[in-house]
Parts: sequence; structure tokens; C-alpha cells
Amino acid sequence: MMLRNPFAQICFFILLFTRFFSPVLAQEPEKLGLDPDKWAVELNKTNMDEEVNYLGSLIDQLVEVDSLRAIQFLDSLENSPEAKGHYFKTHFCMAKAEVIYDKFAGYDKYKDRRAEALIPIKEQLMKLYADALEAAYHTENEGKIGWVNFYSARRMLHFGEIAWAVMYSKNGVDLFEKINYPLEPPVYTELGELLLQVKEYDESIHYGKKGIAAWKILNYENEYDAPYKFKVRAFNTIGSSFSKKNEYDSAISYLNQALLIAKDNKDKGLEGRVLGNIGRILYVQANFDTAWALFQTEYQYSMLDSALNEAANASQWMAKANLARGNKLAALAEAKEALRLLRLWPNGQYRRDTYYTLKQIHRELGNYDSAFYYSDRYILLNDSLEKEVATSSLAISKARLNSEESRYKIQKINKEKERQLFIRNTIIAAIVALGLFVLMIVNRGRLKNKLALEKAESEKMLMEQEIQSAKEQINSFTSHIIEKTNLIEKLEEQVNGKNASSEHQMIIAALSQQTILTEDDWLKFKSLFDKIYPSFFQKLKKTAPEITVAEQRMAALTRIQLTSKQMAAMLGISVDSVHKTRQRLRQRLQFSSDTNLDEYISAI
Repeated sequence: MMLRNPFAQICFFILLFTRFFSPVLAQEPEKLGLDPDKWAVELNKTNMDEEVNYLGSLIDQLVEVDSLRAIQFLDSLENSPEAKGHYFKTHFCMAKAEVIYDKFAGYDKYKDRRAEALIPIKEQLMKLYADALEAAYHTENEGKIGWVNFYSARRMLHFGEIAWAVMYSKNGVDLFEKINYPLEPPVYTELGELLLQVKEYDESIHYGKKGIAAWKILNYENEYDAPYKFKVRAFNTIGSSFSKKNEYDSAISYLNQALLIAKDNKDKGLEGRVLGNIGRILYVQANFDTAWALFQTEYQYSMLDSALNEAANASQWMAKANLARGNKLAALAEAKEALRLLRLWPNGQYRRDTYYTLKQIHRELGNYDSAFYYSDRYILLNDSLEKEVATSSLAISKARLNSEESRYKIQKINKEKERQLFIRNTIIAAIVALGLFVLMIVNRGRLKNKLALEKAESEKMLMEQEIQSAKEQINSFTSHIIEKTNLIEKLEEQVNGKNASSEHQMIIAALSQQTILTEDDWLKFKSLFDKIYPSFFQKLKKTAPEITVAEQRMAALTRIQLTSKQMAAMLGISVDSVHKTRQRLRQRLQFSSDTNLDEYISAI
């Protein structure tokens, strides 16, 4: 039977992912038992296939023992003298998260995934996954980083963290593709379905097509019991995305391909789902009779497949179509049937749509009290769902920024280590050179000149590296501010001309605060700026001794050739305020109207 529940699909996907990383579980790890010191050594291995074999063996053993013994072993493993290195930290955090999930947070413990008791467990898992990702960044192993991204994201989706799943699943796929690691078709199909959920339709189409193309690259047909199911899902995802974009010809084309595969394999469940999607397009095109017939077929096939939530959605669409055909009483019965099924298999989006349909039906029947009742329930649920979608969308962007920021910090740490290593090697070289100088007195003069030249070159190289590093950091600093500004403008465009909800206003306000250059930000910026232009502020104060801090900031931003709009974003002020500050700067420098401020400052 086809897995209808998204969480069940993700469980299957995780098992699939582990399988294609390690075709056969190694036998040697099982001999280790639960010896913390030996496992600490094994978990610090770097080979991709070997590490997953060992990690899977450890997790299997810990799942079999009682919870207390499993936690005691993990504590002993973490405190082992052999527990060191970024690879160990990555594997340990992933193993601990998996054991905690299996022992305390599985579906056999909590059917309601929004239960309050799950919140501290979820937060603990998210912390472990974040630590694993940070450790993976330290390894600079892109395959390792992709693996952590991929696996942790899929597991966190069990808690409804859609934004986490989308962003980090995509990061994982991108990294695997970068290192040319072959990804199986379901990987792309699952990602395409997730992107469809968060309304990223172009991306959903892109990865859905990759999922279809992947079947032709390698011979995966023999690796699955029913590969046609993933093909139907891929075509269905692409068709649904085109439908959301109102590109109905393309949508029908892909949906028909999905329908053909489902029919060839006599899969009524998948056939019903595809027919329902085709019916929604026909409904939009006002072909209500044919649409109703397709919805009825989807309802019947979904009931046979025990997919009660999908049957409820089909019944709700039958009601919409019957209402459009003038069959009000039939529409009312079908909408009530949808509510009955949703009580058995809850789904927020389907319930919201059913409330809206019931409101329309009761209004047509003249039952205004009932119409107002369902209207209120629709508005309340719709606001909640829309807020969740908006939050997920913003969370995806924030996750992208946080991920890049983490990578940037790790790169800075590694560069600093490289610099320290260079200095140490230079010192060692100087000591050796000094020893040779003492032993070779005859060549003392020549060696002295040589050492002086080497020292000068070394200092010059260090200075150039520091200047280059400062330039890269200040460019990264300003680009992050500009990227956030672009995101805010995009959000403002989306709500422009509409009655923006309080939630949208709060979101835009919060992002706007992130672009303001605080005093700490200014000190960091000034420190980087001084490395590139060491005498700029001294010369500026010499020209205008009473120049203010705000005018110094404006001069510095002018020196790095930012636009007025970018200056406004960095300083957290309006463009008009930028122009006024520039005018005060001109007056402070006692410039005439024909003097070019930008050229003067660039020459300092």
C-alpha cells in the first residue's frame, strides 16, 4: 500500500538513505559490544561508507538495550579519553539524537506530534543536530556536511519543522551533487514534494524533473519493489506545481503521464490522487460536471486505500462542484461527509477548505447563522495556517543565513589556525637559520642579508594576507546587510497594495531591525576599515577636527563606494537622512557646491 502519511514517507526515506550509503552492514563493529573507549576510536573514522556501517551498528545495539543502560553508555562514550576530534563529535551527536528519538519520541509514544511533552525532546534533538553540523563544518568534508544536513532535516520533519527540512535537505542535495555523489531518484522526489508544501513551485518542478531523470542515469529499477510509485509522485508533484502557477496546459501534460503510469500498474490509490488534481484544474476552468465525476472517483479510490484524509478532501471538492452545479443539498451532504472523515484523520488545510465550502453552501441555502459560524471557524483556522506558512518561509531564509554564517565562522577559525601554523613554521625556520648562522661564521654577512630579506618578505606576506582578509570580511559584512535589505523589499512588495496583516507587519519590522548598524557593528566595521585604509580617519579629523561620529560613518561608507540606498540599509535610516548627512559632511569639510565629495573622499 502507498504511504499516505507524510511522516511515514519520511521514515521510509531515512531508511532508504541509510541503505544507499551502506549496502551491507559491516560485521566487525558488532564484536565491539558496548565498550566506550573502543567506540570512541571507531566513531572518529573518516571513510564515508565505513562510518555509516559503524554508526548503524552502534545505534542498533543501543536501541535493543533498556533506556537507562543506553543513556549511561552514551555518557561514558562522551567522557571517554578517546572521545576527541570533529569526526567523533559529528557521529556521536547523530547517534545520540537517534537513540533519544527512538527511546522517547517515536510514533509509538506520541501519536500527537504537537504534544507539549515532545517540546523538550525536540529542542534537545535540534541542539544535537546543530552541534553535529558545526563539527561537520570543522572537518571541511562536504560529503560529511551534506550527510548531517540531510539526515537531521528529515528526522526533524517528524516534529513539523518544515522550514528546517526544506532548507537543510536542499543543502544536503546540493553538497552531494557538488562532490558528484550519485543520488537515487526518491531523494529528488521527496525534496520536490517538500518544496511544493512551502509554495516554492519553480524549485519543486526543478527537483521533480531531476527525480524523473535519475531513473535513466543508473539502473535503479531493480533496487525497489515498486519504482513506478516514485515516478507517479514525481510527475504528480510537477503537475501540481504547474497548476499552482496557473500553467494548466503543462500541469495537465504531467498529470496525464502520472495517470498513465498509475493505471498501467493498477494502483487505484495513486490513480485517484492524480484524477483529483486534474479535477481541480477542470473546476477552475468551470467544467464542473467532469470535475465532480473525477472528485467522486478520487473519493472512492481513497476510501478503498484507507486514506481518509484524501477522501475527505475529495468529498469537499465534490461539494464545491455540486454547489457550482446548483445541487445545494447534495453539496451540504458531501461537505458534512468531509468533516466526518477529518475527525478520523485530521488535516488542518483540508478542514479549513471544508469550513469555507460549508460557509458558501449555507449562504446559498439562506442559513445565515450557520454561514457566519463556519465563516468564523474558517477565518480562525486560515489565519493560523497562513501564519505557519509565512513563518516557514521566513525560517527558511533565516536558516540559509545562519548556515552561511556558521560556515563563514568555521572558515575564519581555520584560516586563523593556518595563520598560526605559518607563524610557528616561520619561527622554527628562524631558529634553524640562527643556528646555522652561529655554525657558519664565515658566511655570516651573506646569511644575515638573506635572513633580513626573508623576514621582510614574510612581514610583507603577512600584511598582504591581513589586508586581503579584512577586505573579504568587510565585503561579506556589507553583502549580508544588502541581502537582508533585498529580502525586506521583497516582503514589502508582496504585501504592497494589500491589507497587510499584523503578522506581516511584525515580520517586516523585525527584519528591519536586523539591518541597523549598532555601535558594536560600527566598531567591528571600523576595525576592518582601518586595516584597509589605516590613516583615513586621522586625515579626516585633521581636515575637520570637529567632525561627528555620524559624519565619520558616512565618509567611510562613501569611501567604499556604497549607494545611498545601501548606506541607508546599513545605518538603519532613510535615504533622505543619508542625503542630509552627506550635506552636513560637505559643510563640515567646507566644500563649495561644485566640489565632488565622492572624489575627494576617495583620494584620502
